[in-house]
Amino acid sequence: TGSLTIGNSVTNIGSYAFYMCTGFTGSLTIGNSVTSIGDYAFNSCTFTGSLTIPNSVTSIGIYAFGSLSSFTGSLAIGSSVTTIGNGAFIYCSGFTGSLTIPNSVTDIGSNAFYYCSGFTGSLSIPNSVTSIGSYAFNYCSGFTGSLSIGNNVTNIGSFAFQGCSGFTGSLTIGNSVTDIGDGAFN
Repeated sequence: TGSLTIGNSVTNIGSYAFYMCTGFTGSLTIGNSVTSIGDYAFNSCTFTGSLTIPNSVTSIGIYAFGSLSSFTGSLAIGSSVTTIGNGAFIYCSGFTGSLTIPNSVTDIGSNAFYYCSGFTGSLSIPNSVTSIGSYAFNYCSGFTGSLSIGNNVTNIGSFAFQGCSGFTGSLTIGNSVTDIGDGAFN
């Protein structure tokens, strides 16, 4: 029970490291030396509060934080993350506040933020991103404000923003988009 702190001496969190550890009742703190978070590393855990992905992390594995609906604060993704894996934050519906995707990210995987309905504010996909996977933001209905998709995105996957009914501002799609998938903005 309680919180989990990953010390600053840890450089890698392997796949399934804390998979389905449902006894946690507090926050998750990831040390500043971690460079990669493996597939399903914290999937189905029960952490509360905010989550900060340190600037040292470059990759977030598939379903790494999936089904963590008990988070009650904000999500901060570090400035060195290049890949947000498929389903990385799937069903993390407890987050509140804005979602900032750093300029280091080049790929947002399929289902990356699927059903993360707690985010508010505008969403800006930075120019560093080249691909937005299918269902990436599917049913992220809490956003308010505008949606801006960076100039280097070439592909917006099928149903990527389906059910994102909260946006109230403008929609800007960058000049490099060549493919908008089925139901992308349904």
